[in-house]
Amino acid sequence: MRTIVRLQEIGTTFMTRSEAKRLVNGLERFCEVVLDFGGVELVGQGFADEVFRVWARQHPAVALIPIAMSAPVAFMVERATRGASMLGRDSSG
Repeated sequence: MRTIVRLQEIGTTFMTRSEAKRLVNGLERFCEVVLDFGGVELVGQGFADEVFRVWARQHPAVALIPIAMSAPVAFMVERATRGASMLGRDSSG
């Protein structure tokens, strides 16, 4: 099952982990979640980290698909997903 979340219907800036937790509450029942960032101006590090690293790791069966991101939003999402992909790597070389 797939759903589309149009974030602009909620707001244009998302900064905190608590905002992220409210957003993703209940999304674990879907297999695919499209997060439409069209019209969203800014997301904070805490928000992006909570959605794309913390929540995504807790729900690996759910595909999160961000779309229509502005450059600042894409930067924060990339930063969070890059951090998630580096977890668990052996840094000893």
